[in-house]
Amino acid sequence: MRVKIFFNKLIFWFSIALAVISMAWVAYLYIYRAVYAIGYPQPLDYGEGPILNQIRLMLHGQIYYKDINVPPYIVGNYPPVFNLLSFLLVPIFGLTFATGRTIAFLSVLGTSFLIYKVVFHMTKNRLVSFMSGLFYMSIDYVYVWGIYMRIDTLSIFFNMLGIYWVIKYENDYKKLRWTILFFLLALYTRQSMIAATAAAYLYLYTKNKKIALKLIGYMAFLGLAIFALLDILTRGQFYLHIVKYNANFFTLKQLWFFMSHEVNTYTLMLIISFITAILWIKNPQRKIIAFYFLFAFLVQLTVGKVGSMLNYLIEPIAVCGVMEGVLIDDAIKFAKKEKNQVVLAAVAFLILIQLGNYRFGPNTLSWGWRPQPPFEKLDKYVKNADGPVLAENLGILPAHNKEIYFDPFIFTQLYYQGIWDQNKIVKDIVNKKFSLIMLEFDLNADHTTNSDRWTQEMKEAMYENYQFIDRQGNVWVYARK
Repeated sequence: MRVKIFFNKLIFWFSIALAVISMAWVAYLYIYRAVYAIGYPQPLDYGEGPILNQIRLMLHGQIYYKDINVPPYIVGNYPPVFNLLSFLLVPIFGLTFATGRTIAFLSVLGTSFLIYKVVFHMTKNRLVSFMSGLFYMSIDYVYVWGIYMRIDTLSIFFNMLGIYWVIKYENDYKKLRWTILFFLLALYTRQSMIAATAAAYLYLYTKNKKIALKLIGYMAFLGLAIFALLDILTRGQFYLHIVKYNANFFTLKQLWFFMSHEVNTYTLMLIISFITAILWIKNPQRKIIAFYFLFAFLVQLTVGKVGSMLNYLIEPIAVCGVMEGVLIDDAIKFAKKEKNQVVLAAVAFLILIQLGNYRFGPNTLSWGWRPQPPFEKLDKYVKNADGPVLAENLGILPAHNKEIYFDPFIFTQLYYQGIWDQNKIVKDIVNKKFSLIMLEFDLNADHTTNSDRWTQEMKEAMYENYQFIDRQGNVWVYARK
């Protein structure tokens, strides 16, 4: 009997040690890449360019929520919180990607710490709390996305801060009022970040309807007041940019592509989390986490919108990490109380299967950028250009204080939706307005098809009026014929 108990404990602690080592390795790689990326001078992701360009416009005292029928053809997809914080770092880093990448990196570290605090508040177990916090940094979506100058990790940080605040101060109304600020910051960082707000106030509603309704009322009032003010200041453009111009087509094909990756990578975690969420809905202390997971999972289904990426999948998996930490602590306490060590062996078995599934399943670690020297010749092309540059690799333009004249993805989507007339940009290409065109595909091999970023008419105009001069990495450079 003692041998059996020893064996069960041994396999449990072996699985815990293996999980910690595995997560720590991915977390280390994430941190290494994030620190390296902060000083990297070129864009790592398509979406970084528009954000850096918006900060550039702010430095020039210009509003980027503007009429899309007047050049430059740009859209401000998101509310302004991330840009404002990045703007504050310009005196330190200059107009570089380091501003936003630093915020994204610090947000990941901050969220990991908050997850630790949430789990510790619920379990008083430092080991499982540490594991849950470490898990966040080892999520493959964070590994890929958490180094970019993108808004998502900051919005998740504010959401997790709000959840932690509710858990800790649910009986202190004066302190609970701070959640209004945290959740508004999340919403005005990314407008779809509603899962934590819904979970927190639904949880409070089940505890004290009067307080919950007060908080909901104040938040709605302040949120709408801020929205109205921004819309007035931009003459109605704020609404158009973050709502109407963001409503891309939804496809089941895109939804399945990303969700199948998630389900096949985190299979056991998702199954256990759904079962646990259903069981916790009636638990007076834990139902806030159950609500958060369910709402976050529903919100992530918008990944089916054309142009969406891995960032939509981060939040629900992060909440899974919170739930699994609490469940592991439950297993340890149950084994001690009931003197039934078999439960430890069962938990170890599940951990090992999930680790194997993550290691050999379709995780997206391979999608992540790996540190490499920048293509300096691209910088020289942009610096020496004697006129506007039309770039698919958008970020290289504001990195050299150059204007983004045209955002190909956004405006191609707006054209497909019948909102914008592409003849404007086609005419500019035909008239050889641009001294250079920099694409992420070979125009000679593909100039007769539509894509997410370029219509057939745009491609044909480029093919007829520009000629290939160089290729650097995955960027093809074309000059006027």
